[in-house]
Amino acid sequence: GLGWALDGCAAPNFAVTLGGLARAMARMASPEAGFGAGVRAAAAARLTAAMVAHPALVAGEGRASTGMMRALGGRVAIKSGAEGVHVAILRGRGLGVALKIEDGAGRAAECAMAAILTRLGEDAAALAPWREAPVRTRAGAVAGAVRPGPALA
Repeated sequence: GLGWALDGCAAPNFAVTLGGLARAMARMASPEAGFGAGVRAAAAARLTAAMVAHPALVAGEGRASTGMMRALGGRVAIKSGAEGVHVAILRGRGLGVALKIEDGAGRAAECAMAAILTRLGEDAAALAPWREAPVRTRAGAVAGAVRPGPALA
């Protein structure tokens, strides 16, 4: 049978490859092309519209998913997951993104998602706070930055 596990919100999640997750997000990005006309396409369109209309309900205030959705003006629906998993739905473009940071680091996932979205043509200035995130000391001084590596820059 299919493998599954509970995520950080205690919701059951089925095992899926990263490629499969990205393809699912791409189907959500162009629902009629992804699902054909009908109930599933309408549900996918409603879901992504609700995500971008209410980004704080997707992740919460102060979270990267919420901030990036607001910064991109509703063009992209973004959701963080457990252990460094992030997905993005580029609405109307038929593109989906799924990424997993091997060690589960959230900061790295946020940076990688911002870099990937920038490479896909989304607003670089709007995504800069996550793509070039400062690392601060306890006193608030900047000690370094989280930046994309050469493959993503």
